[in-house]
Amino acid sequence: GQYMYSKGFGYEKVEFGGRKESDLGLDSMRVVMGKHNVPVGIENALVGMGKGEKRRVELPPAVGFETSNWMPEPTSRMGKAQIVQYKRKLTGFGSQPPFPAETVWDIEVLNLKR
Repeated sequence: GQYMYSKGFGYEKVEFGGRKESDLGLDSMRVVMGKHNVPVGIENALVGMGKGEKRRVELPPAVGFETSNWMPEPTSRMGKAQIVQYKRKLTGFGSQPPFPAETVWDIEVLNLKR
């Protein structure tokens, strides 16, 4: 597999206090079920999870980025380039046929609101 980008796991640099720092523990996302700001497969994986629970989820393209209008969008230049490359794999390019590449997500529930 190939690394694309992360949010809150320390692999990306974010602007913090006027300088670039690791995003470890700084970045998270609010997910509202049914709003599709994350892929449908992630929403499905969140069902039944409790506060503090972590899961690794493998998403085929049918329930991946395309179901959320390619959200969450990466903020780093490298992350954006990786998404472009991933789209090329899915659709095919040049002499390469389309390939149904899965994405792997590590998710953690930090808080719940019902």
